[in-house]
Amino acid sequence: MKDLVVLMSVYHKDKLDFLKQSVQSIIDQTFPYFDFYIVFDGPVSDEIEEFFSSLKDERIRLFRLKENRGLAKALNFLLEIVIRDSQYEFIARMDADDISMPMRFEKQRSFLVSDPEVSCVGSWYQEIDDSGNILSNRRLPISHDKLRKLYFTRTPFAHPSVMYRRGLIERAGFYPTDTILMEDNVLWGKALKAGLKFANIPEYLFKFRIDKIFFNRRSGIKYGWNYIITRNRINRILEPPLYLFFFSILKGFVKMMPAFILRYSYGIKKIVKVKLPSLLN
Repeated sequence: MKDLVVLMSVYHKDKLDFLKQSVQSIIDQTFPYFDFYIVFDGPVSDEIEEFFSSLKDERIRLFRLKENRGLAKALNFLLEIVIRDSQYEFIARMDADDISMPMRFEKQRSFLVSDPEVSCVGSWYQEIDDSGNILSNRRLPISHDKLRKLYFTRTPFAHPSVMYRRGLIERAGFYPTDTILMEDNVLWGKALKAGLKFANIPEYLFKFRIDKIFFNRRSGIKYGWNYIITRNRINRILEPPLYLFFFSILKGFVKMMPAFILRYSYGIKKIVKVKLPSLLN
């Protein structure tokens, strides 16, 4: 019986080359005993359909949504199926343009098995560009206390790098559907409120792609305003120090800047290795 399931959402704008690399990195995991649930979030291109038709891996199960619903609703669709199946104890995330290193599942599952107090584990990760070149190495805190503290200024995980217990969803609930590109942030806040513990493995087990339109999706007045509303909603749940409410507002205004300014600022931040809480992540 398999106790691990992997969740991925695919939609029409996903690039086939990136998708192939992503799927292959899951197929090639050193821990092979999992099911791979993939949902087409609305119609996809013929080439994506043909790619999945060519795969003969019995671990892959395809699902289709008639219309594009967005990542949160697509993941919730899969989670509703997973939660009804009692065999799955562990749930791993994966995005359609990132790359998991071969031992990711083996190490994350072993970590969760050995430490039953931890409900969600991520890892250090590398940011890569469209060509796969490494842009930066991201070393996140590894202990729960430090991750909880970090959470008030930035996300404690690269979302597609995580593996969590089914109990996290059962206790914290599903992904919220009323926010923009921050569904994981809210879920982690609800998990912390429920008393669940986090960890990161201090190894580079994941490659997170920063493509040419990464900052376009994470900038502008609409996104910045959504960030302010969502972060302060989280702050009301967890009741951090008052100054963090103002920090969230400041960070939201930064995210309202044009994408090219954010991209430039992000590059400068990496070069000078700023120690202050990030305003960009």
